[in-house]
Amino acid sequence: MKKPITKRDRTRRQLLDAAAKVFASRGFEAGTIQEIAAVAGVANGTFYNYFPTKEAILEAAAIQYGVTFCERIDASYRHIQDGAERMAIGGKNYLMLAVEQPETARFVMSVALASPTWDEQVRPYIMADLMLGLKQKRFQIASKDAALDLIMGTNFAAIRSIMDGRAGRSHVNAIAASILRGLGMAPKDADEVAKRPLPPLPPVTE
Repeated sequence: MKKPITKRDRTRRQLLDAAAKVFASRGFEAGTIQEIAAVAGVANGTFYNYFPTKEAILEAAAIQYGVTFCERIDASYRHIQDGAERMAIGGKNYLMLAVEQPETARFVMSVALASPTWDEQVRPYIMADLMLGLKQKRFQIASKDAALDLIMGTNFAAIRSIMDGRAGRSHVNAIAASILRGLGMAPKDADEVAKRPLPPLPPVTE
């Protein structure tokens, strides 16, 4: 049975959603606790009942955004059985976030690159696609840990290139194909999978 959502849960979610909006639009340094509280519709003092510092809510908000984004990606490709295509879809969605919403991507990556908690909560989604691809013999890898570093490291570097203006939309499929090649797929197969259209993401739900 699903645990009922309490008033405290709702207020915490309001603060996290507000923090994501403030940090994405103004950056961490410019965004203030007072502004987050105002966007959330709560008193300034309420903030400290949930988070001790601005740094704490930055990490929590980015992790919430990342996990929710992964859940939406997962829902978008439940009808797809190919582990290689699922792997490409996951990475391409994050790259498209950098293309279409660079400030949001910058906010998320500011935490993703440094937070062990982010890694613990997001890595299982990648691992599931990796294991499916291995089971289907779509991938050939030296080790699971090395493969995860290849996937995450390449995507992080590509997101930074896009955010910094050194790459654009064409980089998305190229990176997906490069990762699939790195996981042992033949170049022709990797390129074909990488070029498949993305399934639509479902809307964010409360």
